[in-house]
Amino acid sequence: MLSSCQESIEERAEREAREYTLKYCPTPPQNDVITDSIVYHSATRTYSTYMTFTGKLDDAEIISAHDGDISEKMLQMVRSNTGIRVYKDAGFSFEYVCRSQKEKDKTLLHITFTQKDYNSDNKE
Repeated sequence: MLSSCQESIEERAEREAREYTLKYCPTPPQNDVITDSIVYHSATRTYSTYMTFTGKLDDAEIISAHDGDISEKMLQMVRSNTGIRVYKDAGFSFEYVCRSQKEKDKTLLHITFTQKDYNSDNKE
């Protein structure tokens, strides 16, 4: 318990990501999305979520056609997520890597939000 009081924000992020992954991942599909793992990359101060798209969402053409809408919804999710507030306050980046379930090695969406993105109210 004493060591957790001495834990840096980076150590906390790494621990929490590892614990979440061990406890919950892979998650059951929800809205055609499976969360495979969460990893904190200290070198880039990036909190990465690795997901698999299934069902209707597992379609590169659909993702491409709606890329802007999907990205905006994910950005709103980052902005409104109070569970990651301490990491947003520390200026971490949030990365989402979404792969196809049908084509295991195919990345359907890869997006990273920086502090500039989630602290801005500007819409592009």
